[in-house]
Amino acid sequence: MTRLFWKFIPAIALSSVLQSPLFAQPGMLDYPGSPSLKPSTTKTFKSGPGNGYQRSYQFVHSANLVADKNFYWLTVIDATPAVQKLITGDPTFRTIHDRRLALLKSHASDTCSWASSLVTDFRYTLADSTEISTTLQTLYRNNKTSFDALVDNHLRPSGYYERWIALNNEDLLLHAWGQTVVGINYIIDQFGLGKKMRYPLIDSASYDVDSRYYRTVLKDLFAYLGEQEAGMTTFYHPSLAVALQLMDVNDRDEPARFEPMETTENQAAIQKIGRIDWNKYKYATIVIPGNGPVLTSTPISPDNKLHCSIAAMRYKNNWAPFIIVSGGYCYPFRGPYCEAIEMKKFLMTRFGIPAYAIIIDPHARHTTTNIRNADRLMIRYGIPITKQSVFVTTQSQTSYSAAATFDQRNLRELGYLPYRDKQQISIHDITFYPVMESLHMDPYDPLDP
Repeated sequence: MTRLFWKFIPAIALSSVLQSPLFAQPGMLDYPGSPSLKPSTTKTFKSGPGNGYQRSYQFVHSANLVADKNFYWLTVIDATPAVQKLITGDPTFRTIHDRRLALLKSHASDTCSWASSLVTDFRYTLADSTEISTTLQTLYRNNKTSFDALVDNHLRPSGYYERWIALNNEDLLLHAWGQTVVGINYIIDQFGLGKKMRYPLIDSASYDVDSRYYRTVLKDLFAYLGEQEAGMTTFYHPSLAVALQLMDVNDRDEPARFEPMETTENQAAIQKIGRIDWNKYKYATIVIPGNGPVLTSTPISPDNKLHCSIAAMRYKNNWAPFIIVSGGYCYPFRGPYCEAIEMKKFLMTRFGIPAYAIIIDPHARHTTTNIRNADRLMIRYGIPITKQSVFVTTQSQTSYSAAATFDQRNLRELGYLPYRDKQQISIHDITFYPVMESLHMDPYDPLDP
């Protein structure tokens, strides 16, 4: 089963003010409207294979991969008739649904309001989130069998909620809702209201949201969504549709690009993984972080050339059987080149590294997520995470990544360290072990959740 209106919206959803007291910071395991848990910025729930994520798990897909990556539990609900029936049949959820759908329909014929007036009411306030959380909690307690099946068969094994696997099913479900609030609000704030969020130089709206042009676009957007109301059957659909369409208006579909990588860019490497004798190598992978070019006419930056040159030497010295190149469309703003793709080309043409030895991560936007995303690929592709990997970069970035300030940044932005036993072994190399928490989706980074 697929959300009808998603078929027409190739985009994402997420939004909120990071500094707002309404929203927990990434290092905290609480979200608005979810049960109170003790915040943690220095430690996370311990997890491991089989205790949450299952590699054999088959993902549910809607017609919108970007939405799936950001709001997986909503995709699962829409594909689970028993749970969706419970939600759509609940009187409180029906009232919330009708109220937001009426708002959407009224905006479809609005020819006067400014952009901020059109999108603001589709955010979730603390009162909104608490009402929904309380209703969801009651619905869960009265229908445990259906909801437990959804959590146990999808949310836990997917890995998308890996930091919460120590919670019981009720709390995990409520936290998934709280994370959705953060996500939808973040998108609306950034792409609807033009607020400068975490990384405005690369993540902002493509247009001036206060311009007459964007105001016209948003009015047309609501008129378009007004025709999609028949597919909006669940209480979260109207706000989700607005957020997704705002992403599409700004052409921010980065999470869906190059997917499915397993059957395209990474296919040759994946076929090789099962045949590797890991005992022949000191490290499981060589991870190269991106460093975007300054010029839109430059496919690969000077630093990325150096990153690749150093990594190629390591590969040829038999350090590891695979190189992971990590970096998306980041610098310059809305630039035409993907760092990972260009690094792969450079490694193959300049150094003759075979395609089967290169794994791309074309989504990471920061040094923190270079490592996090490399972890994700290793875990999902079956590369042993009990074997060290090595992070290879230039001297300046090595010094930065090896320092305690980098640990603090990870804790501040991700809420955990995407590595353990990090150790600098040279001016170009840092060894580390991946961690399972890296699978957890991030509502504060809609372009690479």
